[in-house]
Amino acid sequence: MDGSDNMAATLSIRSYTFVSHTHSHDHHQLVLPLVGIVDIHTGRHEGRAAPGQCIITLAGHEHRFAPGKGSCFLVADLDELPSSMQSLQDSFVRVSESMQAFCFFAQKQLEQCVSPVLERSMGEWFVQLMCEQTFLPTMDPRIARVVESLEKDLSVSPSLAELASVAFLSVSQLKSLFKKETGKTTGEYLLTLRMNKARALLVHTDYPVSLIASQVGYQDLSAFSRRFASHFGYPPRKLRFKQ
Repeated sequence: MDGSDNMAATLSIRSYTFVSHTHSHDHHQLVLPLVGIVDIHTGRHEGRAAPGQCIITLAGHEHRFAPGKGSCFLVADLDELPSSMQSLQDSFVRVSESMQAFCFFAQKQLEQCVSPVLERSMGEWFVQLMCEQTFLPTMDPRIARVVESLEKDLSVSPSLAELASVAFLSVSQLKSLFKKETGKTTGEYLLTLRMNKARALLVHTDYPVSLIASQVGYQDLSAFSRRFASHFGYPPRKLRFKQ
């Protein structure tokens, strides 16, 4: 770990009422939309962000933003960026579903009470979780819809035609654009989602392996075990033996 992994962010919930605003500050700031959208120029890039994304504004950079009506954001102020972000060239990145869930959890806690100890702990967890993120630049919205569809239910295996329909693309256009945006085919992307989810369930729950297999799209336990072993280099039951 480097020093950023032991830092804490100062978290707050913002619900801006003005039409637009320009300012700068002497700390880094991460803005994660919880509800609604925001149009923003970070001083490096200009774009629109919605829930599931994170906006990175650097210390000293004058930025201008115009929030949508009724929008709400989790804002994190930091003296140093999390290690996972320090080499990023993008101002707009996607965050994982689990990171977004933590943001909603933080919102509920911050709106409930004032507790310096809890706020410090959440700030530390926020940085730790950010350090674990693998960030992708903001996707083409058509591909983002496909990714959202794949992530929604890992027990199903949608066809390319079904995914292309979600993106309003032809199958050939989908295959080309998805590979360009993610570096993977749709099948490879879904497999990675499934295997990561299965490993997390094996480590953190006592669900039967057969149930975990079905939750990530495998009705045949042997087929799931072979795929898991091929992906990680060890069988799923090895994780269960550690419990």
